[in-house]
Amino acid sequence: MYAVEIENLTKLYGEFKAVDSLSLAIEEKEIFGFLGPNGSGKSTTINCILGIAKPTSGRIEVCGIDVEKNPLKVRKICGYLPENYGLYGNLTAMQNLRYFSEFYGNFSKDRIFELLELVGLRDVADKRVSEFSRGMRQRLALAQALINDPQVVFLDEPTNGLDPAGIADFRRIIKDLQKEGKTVFFSSHILSEVKEVCSSIGIIYRGKLIKSGKISDLNSELFVEVQTEPKADIDLLKKFGEVKYDEKTQNFLIKVENDRRLEISKYLFENGYVVKELHLREPSLEEVYFNLLREVI
Repeated sequence: MYAVEIENLTKLYGEFKAVDSLSLAIEEKEIFGFLGPNGSGKSTTINCILGIAKPTSGRIEVCGIDVEKNPLKVRKICGYLPENYGLYGNLTAMQNLRYFSEFYGNFSKDRIFELLELVGLRDVADKRVSEFSRGMRQRLALAQALINDPQVVFLDEPTNGLDPAGIADFRRIIKDLQKEGKTVFFSSHILSEVKEVCSSIGIIYRGKLIKSGKISDLNSELFVEVQTEPKADIDLLKKFGEVKYDEKTQNFLIKVENDRRLEISKYLFENGYVVKELHLREPSLEEVYFNLLREVI
């Protein structure tokens, strides 16, 4: 059973197609990164999964529960940190969490202190939220999203506006949630953040899912980068695969299926070349991301 399974999700606002025939399956206990530019349909997709927005068409299940038939049941097992969250500034951190816990009928002082400890706010439990920094508010909003001990946690742009220390803390917390057996759906337009914590990703653009899979699979293109003295004959290197020459670095890039550095080095030596530089090169997640976007723009 998947934690989240979406089949042909479409959401229209008038004639505008916010999400277009999107299908996706996310495994349990996975940290899934949902990538796309602002306005690409990430938040709309999350709202449909949680039953906040009604899909125009398609089917969505969360932990085997049909969202359209049982939206309240789905919300009970999900936690949600929206991009624009709401907290009560006149209440303390403790009072905010107590208020939200009572929506689920499961108030527990121990649970609230446990969450405040998790997000690093235990020492300011009795401080009014109006006195909190942006980062502290963000942490409290995450604690709020976890108040019902959800199976699936949805985080919509959770690191927006945080300083480096706050971002590092969020990474740690997200990884801790996975260790506890939770599935995390992490929506972001910041590639470096997704790469730090996620094992698989989906890339959405103008409502369409253009690619999904393990990050390691998306970075599947492999190159051997080599520089020789004198400059090698490019036709000689085509024996191993497609070859490009970078005038700036004076290196050849040979596209390979697996690591062939030993063969290439030996072959060049046998043909009278000195190898000055030789290493493997994979495209970064950023390169993969923008290459995929260029294909659809």
